[in-house]
Amino acid sequence: MRSLITMILLGCFAVMLCSEPTHVAGKDKDKAKDKEKDKDKKPAPLMPPVINPAIAKIDFTVTGLDGPGFAIAAGESGTIVVGCENGTLQAYKKEAVAAFRAGTAKPDVWKGHDGPVRVAVWTGGPTLVSAGADKKVNFWSLPDGKKAQTATVDFRVLAGAMSKDGKIFAVGGESESIQLFDVATGKPTAKLTDKMDWTLALAFSADGKQMLSGDYLGVVRLWDVGGKKIAELPAKPVPAPKTPPDPVSTTSVAFGPDGKTAFIGTADGPIQVVNLGDGKIARTLVGHTGPVTGMIFHPTGTLLATVSKDRTVKLWNPAAAPPLKSLDGHTAWIEGVAFIDENTKLATVSADQTIKIWDLAEPPKKK
Repeated sequence: MRSLITMILLGCFAVMLCSEPTHVAGKDKDKAKDKEKDKDKKPAPLMPPVINPAIAKIDFTVTGLDGPGFAIAAGESGTIVVGCENGTLQAYKKEAVAAFRAGTAKPDVWKGHDGPVRVAVWTGGPTLVSAGADKKVNFWSLPDGKKAQTATVDFRVLAGAMSKDGKIFAVGGESESIQLFDVATGKPTAKLTDKMDWTLALAFSADGKQMLSGDYLGVVRLWDVGGKKIAELPAKPVPAPKTPPDPVSTTSVAFGPDGKTAFIGTADGPIQVVNLGDGKIARTLVGHTGPVTGMIFHPTGTLLATVSKDRTVKLWNPAAAPPLKSLDGHTAWIEGVAFIDENTKLATVSADQTIKIWDLAEPPKKK
């Protein structure tokens, strides 16, 4: 009997010994599979940078422009092109802009104008257009910077704009007309004419079907790109005042993100927001103390950046006032502004012969 019990116990013990390694082996296999899965896992992607005007600050300064900078353009490739007073355009490829931190980069210099370059516009396509006091309109191929076409107008150019799709370029200045060009061919198309003073500002609507123009006498016109004037903004008061105030020049214009408003920068600083439907002033953004020389909306539509002869950059909530942030650093008036680096930074160009890069985003975060 004892021997029988002993045999049974020994048998059970043997079964336990045999079954244990199988259980452990199963666990080891699971661990091995988990390790293989971990190997296949990619690092957590970085969250898109978050634009935060409250933390906006100077990132770095690019020096050495050939004279005051009058215009700035930037595209998706990261290249920045600046139009200068001496008739040249200076192109800074993305790598060159970054290398300025180390003081080792030099721009490519494009020559093609015989006077100050007042306009340099580019919407990220294969062509950049420049124009200036020499009455020339130059079409440059990118990224090589070769001059593809040259056209001429019969007036000194003071303003220009390109449609978002890069197909139409408009130019105005010391004339009663605005000339449109086909960007692909460099040929003139429609001409917008009216009894107007010098054109100081131009802008296209998002769909490229309408334009805004602002002139020296402060009149803003809404156009159909086919050549028809739709309205003058803001609507004139009725009845007209007995003693009209001195006109205040319109120095910059832009369509609002909703496509239903016009943002009008003036020579005395305030920015009027006008409803396109009825021509009435909806609100006024007060902050600049000098002519508003440029304005640009962030693609999200939640941020407006403006520059001025008061030497400041101002960041706004387009739906409210006062400005969210004022950025100082330029020592002369600012002429141009553009978003760069996936719209996380601002680039501004000034008569102080510098380009300043402003950081608008918080550091990237992992998911």
